[in-house]
Amino acid sequence: MDKTSLTSISPWTISPVINLQQQEISEFPSKAGKKLAQRVLETTKDLKPIILQAPPGSGKTFTANFIHRKSGLKNGIFAEIDCSQLPKDDTGKIGIDKLLGNIHQQGIIEEIQEATLLIDNIHLLNEEESDRLKIYLKSQESTTSQVRFILASSKPIIIPGLEVHQLKLFPLSQRKEDIPIFANYFLKKFCQKQNRPPLQLSQVSLRRLLSYEYPNNLSELEIIMERAVLMTPADQTMISEQVLWSVESNKNSFRIDLLNYIPPLRRFFLSNWWLTPFWWLHITIFIPLVILGFIGSPTRDQSLVLNIFWAWWWPLYLLLFPLVGRLWCAVCPFMIMGEWVRNISLWIYPRQLRPWPSKWLNQWGAWCVWGGFFLIYLWEKLWDLPHSAYLSSCLLLLITSGAVILSFIYERRLWCRYLCPIGGMNGMFAKLSMIELRSTEQVCATQCNTFACQKPTPATKVTFAEALPTEGQASNACPLYTVPAKLSNNRDCVLCMECLKSCPNRSVQLNLRFPGADLLENHQGFPAEVALMLLLLGGVFLHNSHRFLSWFGLGDLSVDSQHLLVAVPVAIILLSLPGIVTYLTHHLSRKIDPQMPDYLTVVYAYLPMTLIGNLVYYIPSLITESGRIFPVLAHNLGYHSLNLPSLTWSADVANFIQGVILLCILPLSILLLSKITNRPFFSNLPHLGSLMGFVAVFFAMMIF
Repeated sequence: MDKTSLTSISPWTISPVINLQQQEISEFPSKAGKKLAQRVLETTKDLKPIILQAPPGSGKTFTANFIHRKSGLKNGIFAEIDCSQLPKDDTGKIGIDKLLGNIHQQGIIEEIQEATLLIDNIHLLNEEESDRLKIYLKSQESTTSQVRFILASSKPIIIPGLEVHQLKLFPLSQRKEDIPIFANYFLKKFCQKQNRPPLQLSQVSLRRLLSYEYPNNLSELEIIMERAVLMTPADQTMISEQVLWSVESNKNSFRIDLLNYIPPLRRFFLSNWWLTPFWWLHITIFIPLVILGFIGSPTRDQSLVLNIFWAWWWPLYLLLFPLVGRLWCAVCPFMIMGEWVRNISLWIYPRQLRPWPSKWLNQWGAWCVWGGFFLIYLWEKLWDLPHSAYLSSCLLLLITSGAVILSFIYERRLWCRYLCPIGGMNGMFAKLSMIELRSTEQVCATQCNTFACQKPTPATKVTFAEALPTEGQASNACPLYTVPAKLSNNRDCVLCMECLKSCPNRSVQLNLRFPGADLLENHQGFPAEVALMLLLLGGVFLHNSHRFLSWFGLGDLSVDSQHLLVAVPVAIILLSLPGIVTYLTHHLSRKIDPQMPDYLTVVYAYLPMTLIGNLVYYIPSLITESGRIFPVLAHNLGYHSLNLPSLTWSADVANFIQGVILLCILPLSILLLSKITNRPFFSNLPHLGSLMGFVAVFFAMMIF
């Protein structure tokens, strides 16, 4: 039977010969692909039947055709029979008489003289027909037949007594490294079909393709690439991300990569304008400011240190968290001093810096942060730091000394990640940010061979078409020992963009997302962070202790350094109140609904309330004091007679803004609670009451 007569066979019997391009595909980079290629080459040395186990759409036809072209039957025909397309009898059973023949007629298979025959979906045959086919295959062992059988199924096939080759095709989701090769193959194929110049994949498009799971395997990728070619205008030479709209990873749902949608943003972060100029700016402000705390005016209304630290830095700093997360840590003057001292010391005394004691830090580091913040709260309240320039400068120096000492001893930024009280708070509140830095895990796993985000590396040559000259820079690696592909939340990312600058594969994304998304996506809380959150929520009560205590007839209690025996226990009680309230509330919720998630999960619904409670406390300082910075600056420089302009508002304006913020955060907290618990409204009632109670108390303490 020749190739011409093959077309005369009725359509249901044998599908048309697959019109694959004859170009060779490059060697597969994946382990599964390499192993498959090796096994395939072994099968071409003889004509033994092949059992091909593969999920639908995984390239069975492609693999079988490749075997045919590499075997001694390459001059014969290649045909495919799909058992799902064979006719059925009245009982619904698939019949194979026309394939194998019967006493009345010769089977089609017997007419083929030299060929490779792929029989797909063999598992659909009933037991009788399956046994019949197996018997036929065994009978062919003793003949000189030049027909090679490839039996394909998504399920394992066993033919006792028959010597066969066993091949297994893995789903495309397990062969991510091979996707670029297949995608470019299909691109070339469909561009030739459309008589247009070859198209290229942009790096963003490749990132999309690699992040998708492909439930229908290669057949789905082929359809995607065909559609992409058809949708790409004739004057374009590159496949854009927009034409791959159907290919979306679940991790990127409801996210926009700002680096793609705002190209100048990428160029800015890749340039020398990011970080170094900001470091110099902060240091030129920080050092004189700390010195002024010791020699300048000591009063709140005339001290530049107190104005900037308490009226500017704290409220604006808290406002940054929902917008840009932990960005402050990238330009923090504490760690800049640490970096500079380390570099100078290494120049004077070259040495190997110590590695991190990660096991101890992972166990106790967060508790050290909690302890540091607890002591800061006591110091701030009992010694009235907001009205003491000298002590405020001491606090800044104390935090700086921690960064300097540990930078002198250990590599990278151990202080920032594990021990800095401010950094610990930053990492926690950064989970509420509408910005996140992530990278495409599949790109990092399949395309990266430099690991520039993990270890210092020299500059890397970037080869993709749309690469910028500033991509693939020499890397000092992530200062926090964070791997972007493994980030599940914003806690350990300071947005320094070291990974973006060094990545040669454009895997890094700067996503715009819903605020608080970290808390809704498999978030794993831990006791020390929860303790820090509740401590900060208790700080709102400590800051307003006089007003709060007066409700219980204790307004005359002196919570200061002159009455430590009374003040310290009172401060501890005030700091502990939110923890007690939320724990008892959750205990009641579990009584109502035993299916309620555990306390460490649900209590994160109070994180927005913690941030807003602290922000609202500093709003009056921002509204009524910060605008006097020019007169205060002139006073500290000795120009007492200058009448410089100031911009301030009344306390009523501050109270109005405080009220609006508190009213806005309540529905957001309730929504977050319902998403975290995923329980009925009635089950959430205790926590709903607790959230409303905190808002009411904050109104009474700070506004009314």
